[in-house]
Amino acid sequence: MASKNPILYVFAISHYCEKARWALDYLGIPYSLRFVGPGEHGKIARKLGAPRSSVPYLGVDGQVIQGSDRIIDWADEQTDDVAKRLTPAGDRETCRQIEQRIDDTAGVHIRRYYYSEALVEHPETIRPIFTSELSPVKRVLIGLAWSKIREVMIKRMDLGAEQGLESRGIVERELDWVDELLGDGRTYLVGDKLSRADIAVASLLSPLALPAEHPTYSKMTHPPRLANDVSAWAERPSLKWVREMYSTHR
Repeated sequence: MASKNPILYVFAISHYCEKARWALDYLGIPYSLRFVGPGEHGKIARKLGAPRSSVPYLGVDGQVIQGSDRIIDWADEQTDDVAKRLTPAGDRETCRQIEQRIDDTAGVHIRRYYYSEALVEHPETIRPIFTSELSPVKRVLIGLAWSKIREVMIKRMDLGAEQGLESRGIVERELDWVDELLGDGRTYLVGDKLSRADIAVASLLSPLALPAEHPTYSKMTHPPRLANDVSAWAERPSLKWVREMYSTHR
């Protein structure tokens, strides 16, 4: 391995962080997992020299690799077993197209849809998830700053009832797209083995599928309207496939 002790900085609640974690775990790359709190993540990112504050980011060999897609790029380069790499040479472009679409659309709007109900109407349900893996001192500090953190998140993510409905429609359209991809009975989205396309789609849809193997969402309770949708969508091919990917590979 080019680096022996990389540190992955994550939010416990983030489906993008789960994507990076799953890729590193699958490829057998040793790393230290560092849970950070909202607000703290930006300070650490600046200290490491990251261009943005968003998690996940990986500190390795005095550099920082930010974003789940770039972390997977790095992880593939560390993997001597070419056959196990998550970016198959012959299907590189197709994998990246699927990953980029799920990153830029479904991932963003699932987050907005969830927070537009949970953070705006039921903020008491969010803080325990953000702080579940943090030290007692950090939990207290976030509790003291929670009203400000909530206000900043609502503004930055453009949350609200109307926005939530808009994102719900986009999420449903993207589920249709994944259902269609799986319509020919394929096991994997690209090729005949697990790829970054599968990890990306399964990770970013996992807040809706709630797979038992997920380190956070398996214990998560959704707010009422989202919970109703998740129940109604449970048998969609896309979400059944997510649970199968987790059961088989996570």
